[in-house]
Amino acid sequence: MARCPFAIWDEVSGSAGPYVAGPFRIVHHTTEGSSYAGARAAYAANRSDPHFTVSGGEIHQHIDTSQAARALKNAPGGVETNRASAIQIEVVAFAGQPKDVTTLQTVAQLCRWIEDEHGIPQNWPNGHPRWSTNGQNPGGHNRNAATWAAEGGHYGHSQVPENSHWDPGYTPVEVALVTPSAVFDAHEALAAPAAEMLESVEARPSPDSAEAIATRLIERLADVSAAARQAGATRAHIRVVKDSVEVTLTVDLDTTKSSRVAGSQSAKVTGSQSAKKRGSQSGKVTGSQSARVMDSKSSKTFAPKSPRVARSKRRVGRPRG
Repeated sequence: MARCPFAIWDEVSGSAGPYVAGPFRIVHHTTEGSSYAGARAAYAANRSDPHFTVSGGEIHQHIDTSQAARALKNAPGGVETNRASAIQIEVVAFAGQPKDVTTLQTVAQLCRWIEDEHGIPQNWPNGHPRWSTNGQNPGGHNRNAATWAAEGGHYGHSQVPENSHWDPGYTPVEVALVTPSAVFDAHEALAAPAAEMLESVEARPSPDSAEAIATRLIERLADVSAAARQAGATRAHIRVVKDSVEVTLTVDLDTTKSSRVAGSQSAKVTGSQSAKKRGSQSGKVTGSQSARVMDSKSSKTFAPKSPRVARSKRRVGRPRG
């Protein structure tokens, strides 16, 4: 039996039966309504109960997490969804609108309990959910069935195979509030804008490859620190692996000061092993002001441009298309 000790038990339609596949994962939905009462009525009418519904500071549990919920579409003979160890949360909100902060903080509290109870990692295997600036479905959702079948973690309803809904529509700041350890998905952030760069990495990469990836990461640190500070985080870990090149940056954040990369106390790149070729010692990102990538064989120093992270005047948390 797995009932959340700080949730209100409220059974509606009962479970969809036992799980038939794993690993465990958390699926985030939005009710597309503004009240718990409305959401509950919809569950009863459609037999579409999740495990939990969150509204403000309240959590209602409808199904024990040892049994499957009903909120996902599951085509006969297709990919298993509801019964694939999917623990489902409905957030009383709209996918195309900003979410209530108190509700998201409650979702975060619930997620930490589910993660601990079922051994679920705090990451998004299909990338962060896509969000909208105009309240409409932005499209381009990653519903990779192989990833869904193989990897535990957090998924949006928009990322589940066989399903067509685009909720929860979390913005980057909302992702940071719900899953603070997954505030920056480097693979997702690099995929679209840096596709050509990453595809050009050779089978046996040179230090230039590590430099290119490190430079891209440094350019993204402004967004990382802004979202992390909004979520109350004090540190962000950013890791990218491409073939045999691995780049890892650790950013320590001071929420009382503007952020800089290296040379200040508010945000710095650290780690003597933060960029390396696996199986060698030929590359590393240092904590110097240039965030340099060193090549121990040639003694060359590559200094990526724009290592500083300036204070951003852009408002954080406003949905973007």
